[in-house]
Amino acid sequence: MLCILIICLLFFFMKEPYMQNFNVYAQELPAESAAADEQEPDMETGQKPIVVVIDPGHGGENLGGEFQDYTEKEMTITVARAMKEELEKYEGIAVYLTRTGDEELSLDERCAYAESVNADFMFCLHFNLSEHHTLFGAECWVSAFGENYSKGYSFASVEMELLQGLGLYSRGIKTRLNDAGIDYYGIIRHSTERGIPCVLIEHCHLDQENDQPFYDHDEKLIEFGKLDATAVAKYFNLRSEELGTDYSDYRNVSVDVPAHVVAPDETEPDVCMIEIIDQNVQNGEVTVQVSAADYDSGMLYYTYSYDNGETFSELQKWPDKSQDTFRFTMQVPPRILPRIIVNGYNGYDLYTASNMITLPSMDYKTEEEIATELARKEAQESVSQSVTPKKDYTEITYDKNETKKAAPEQMSFTYFLAVCGVCALLVLSMVVSMVFILGGRRKRRRRRHRKRKD
Repeated sequence: MLCILIICLLFFFMKEPYMQNFNVYAQELPAESAAADEQEPDMETGQKPIVVVIDPGHGGENLGGEFQDYTEKEMTITVARAMKEELEKYEGIAVYLTRTGDEELSLDERCAYAESVNADFMFCLHFNLSEHHTLFGAECWVSAFGENYSKGYSFASVEMELLQGLGLYSRGIKTRLNDAGIDYYGIIRHSTERGIPCVLIEHCHLDQENDQPFYDHDEKLIEFGKLDATAVAKYFNLRSEELGTDYSDYRNVSVDVPAHVVAPDETEPDVCMIEIIDQNVQNGEVTVQVSAADYDSGMLYYTYSYDNGETFSELQKWPDKSQDTFRFTMQVPPRILPRIIVNGYNGYDLYTASNMITLPSMDYKTEEEIATELARKEAQESVSQSVTPKKDYTEITYDKNETKKAAPEQMSFTYFLAVCGVCALLVLSMVVSMVFILGGRRKRRRRRHRKRKD
């Protein structure tokens, strides 16, 4: 009896700390299915179900990315629930969530839980942000080591194909190492240590308008969850009578197990050169041919500048990642000396600047300038019409020929009167002059006559 009492007391004191470590899973897992070992094999196949763990990133005080009204921890749990619900419609699979609500878990706790249910694969769900709010698209991160790389890359290929089909731009499948030379992301590192393949899915960027239409409603987040579930079903060749779907014959990408660490690309693109194909001086359009290549991670974006790199366009999608050369047309503002540069970006967002080409200045008028000039001219004409007096000819009914005759007569009479007046003044002047002249002669005669008498 004493021994039994001691055992009961030990069990009581040890039970509570254990439950504290795993209380976040209690709501999700019934007691009879706390581990995959306790699950019964399928009656038809005699095989135990595939066990997958879905990890909604962040939670609790760990909000994750925040942009406008969106918070990453809330978005990931919505996607995870939809993914779990969709996956459970397939046969031969058991699905677990690392968190079912707004709990905060360490990365090691999440992976420890996956190990506790003997997970065959772990899927970590996230949304992205970039430092300068310029990047857009979806990407997957996988382990850089051995079989975990091989399995991770194979699944990520399915995931990325579906995300691209949805309309998202693919940023690729990548690895990342920390300063110690091991996997950078803790969720991948801790799961790899436990022998569990893990893929971190960055569905899209919250801070880029190119991606916003893909997540701006809960229904679209649910669509992400269903897409992720479809990727898992394809990867594991699952079938569903409920959905009428059978991926038994789906062929995954075969990826060899690497003998060495698959390190990320840490160098800029190998080459980036440009050539001017055409310059339209009438509208400022310049057609540029770009030749760029990165032999490690491929090309991802490009930007262009017409002022020798002082300003650049927004990131542009690389038109065809299988091609190193393409052409595009840029708009150069009028009355500047164009100095064209293109930056080519590789899969790890590192860039190489092209050669610089100077072009003759283009003195053309933009559509805005033409519209402004036309509006100014119309305004001037409107003002001119409002100032000029308008003659009313409605009451005048005389004949045009009579008008032509009357005008000369009127002008002749006036001229006649003027001439007469001038003549009268001339005659008057002459008369006055003669009077003065004759008067002067008489005075001289009288003086002479007086002198003779004297």
